[in-house]
Amino acid sequence: MDAGMLNCPGCGAAVSADLPECEYCHRLLQTVACPKCMGMMFVGSRFCPHCGAAAQQVAEGEESHHACPRCKTDLLNITVGKMPMEECGRCGGLWVNVKSFDALCADTESQTAALGLQLPPVAELDTDVRYLPCPQCKNLMNRMQYAGRSGIIIQMCRPHGVWLDRDEIRQIVQFIRAGGLQRAREIEIEKLRYERAAATNQMRTPYLSDGSLDSSIAHADNAAMAIDLVSGLASIAGHFMK
Repeated sequence: MDAGMLNCPGCGAAVSADLPECEYCHRLLQTVACPKCMGMMFVGSRFCPHCGAAAQQVAEGEESHHACPRCKTDLLNITVGKMPMEECGRCGGLWVNVKSFDALCADTESQTAALGLQLPPVAELDTDVRYLPCPQCKNLMNRMQYAGRSGIIIQMCRPHGVWLDRDEIRQIVQFIRAGGLQRAREIEIEKLRYERAAATNQMRTPYLSDGSLDSSIAHADNAAMAIDLVSGLASIAGHFMK
C-alpha cells in the first residue's frame, strides 16, 4: 500500500491520509497515531495498518451524571487503559478524578491507550480563556499549568478531579514520555535547595570577627538545611499532580 494511503474504517476503500472524508462512502476521516508504532491510522480502525496492533483500547459506557463544563453535553463513562474517565462526545473534553489522573501519569499502559484515544469531529465551541465549573460540585475550577512548565493549561477542582480539553491528555502523555516531568521535578528540587540555602544564610552568618569560618555554626546550618531539604523533597513527588 502507498505510504500515503489508508483504508477507510467505514467501507474499507483505500483513501489518502490527507482527505477529510472518504470519497466513496463520505465518512468523516480523522487520523491518530497508533499507540504502539506511532504510525498514522484513521479513527475507527480496529487495527493499525502498519503493525497490526489493536486500536480499540478505549471502552465506552453509559451516560454519567455529569455535564461537560464547556458545552453542557452529558458526559459518557469510558475507560482508557485501566483508568475510568468521563468524555464529552461533542468537544472531546475529559473529566478525570484526581486518583485516576495521578495513576495515569504513572501507568505506561494507560498512557499508551490515551495516545490512541479516538476524538469526535472538531466542534465549534467557545474557546475564550475562562474558568470552568467543576462538573461535580459546580464551583469554578483553578487554571494551572501542568508540571509548572509544560505549556499545557488544565483546570482542576482539588477535591474532585481534573478537566482536560480536547487532546490535552495526549499532550500530557507526550510531555511525560519526553522526560518533561522528570526535568520539572529536578528543577523544582534545585529551586528548593537554593531557597533553603538562601534562607539559612540570611538567618546566620558562619564567620567570626577575624573572618574565619565558625565551624560550629556552619555545621549546624548544614544540618538544619539538610533536614529542611529532606522534608521539602518528600512533598515534591505529589507536587505536580495537586
